[in-house]
Amino acid sequence: MAAPGGPNVAHAPLCPSLPPEIWIRILSYHDDLTHLWSICRAVSPTFLAYSEQVFAEYILRDTYIDWALEKYNLGGKSRRPEMNVTFARFSSDAGKNVACFGAKSGAQLEYGGERQRKWRLKLGITEKSVMERWEERVRNSRPEQPNYTIRIGDMVNDTALPGLAFDSKNNEIRFEWRDMFGAFFREQLRFAALRKRWYDNVARRLRQVENGEPLDAQDLYEPWSFAEVRITKQVRRARIREWYKEKGNEEMVWAVDSLEYYEKWKKDDGMLTRSLGEIPGAGLGERWFGSTYWVQTLHMDEQDCLHRINVKVLAGSGGVNDYSNDGARKLPQQRARSMSVASTITVS
Repeated sequence: MAAPGGPNVAHAPLCPSLPPEIWIRILSYHDDLTHLWSICRAVSPTFLAYSEQVFAEYILRDTYIDWALEKYNLGGKSRRPEMNVTFARFSSDAGKNVACFGAKSGAQLEYGGERQRKWRLKLGITEKSVMERWEERVRNSRPEQPNYTIRIGDMVNDTALPGLAFDSKNNEIRFEWRDMFGAFFREQLRFAALRKRWYDNVARRLRQVENGEPLDAQDLYEPWSFAEVRITKQVRRARIREWYKEKGNEEMVWAVDSLEYYEKWKKDDGMLTRSLGEIPGAGLGERWFGSTYWVQTLHMDEQDCLHRINVKVLAGSGGVNDYSNDGARKLPQQRARSMSVASTITVS
């Protein structure tokens, strides 16, 4: 501040601003991708550009999309025939808004070696029909049955690929990569928030026990192994419900909301303890009478997709969806080390 009556003198900042390439290099070492995408990008327009540059230069190249080629999930824990695609290039528009993913040359037909080849032959998937089957799976992708899993670092999910399109000329898929990351990490945040609520509830109940206060049956401790499955389904169903609500499909919104009744009444042997007609809205003369098959279909799709994700988790050597650290993961050091100090922002 200038002295009274004196001239206004501009003081040099105590901490000189760093050039963009240094900020980008610093952010490339951030080991919590959920925080980097959801929090760091929101600091300022400048940090938004810096953070997105890290994702464009490094994280996108550490992202893998695996498309299941079998028409039905046959169960089991072995790796099934799939099309594994990785980042190929950006679109040519100024903002590079679209990412193109394709299989590496020569790898698309024989991923997994001899084991994959035997599975393909067992399912009747010839080398000639692999690309046709992949294109079919892309075009038939639905919110409740995406037909793919997304692996980002050490996290796995099957969130949306906004703007998904198949490029038959180049045998690639195209999607809006910023929106893809947004959908993926939004779900990570939702899971973390619900997990924190679970921990807070457990802590509250433990305090009650320590104080000698009685607990009601509904307040008994829920093991994390059960809570994790419940929260995973809750987050996933919210995603599907939002998509159909946006599309104005009230029937599917009702079906998603009715999954809790179906799951509550379904025994381990698959039999139901109550009639599906007892689901609110599905009774005789009610609006959704005759629509209960959608509830059963959604349940089957949910089990199918969660199985695919869990198989990827088990194959991840260290637990892919390790939410104990809010989705943090270490960036491969060779990627971070290879960053040039002279690099410039290429994605606006």
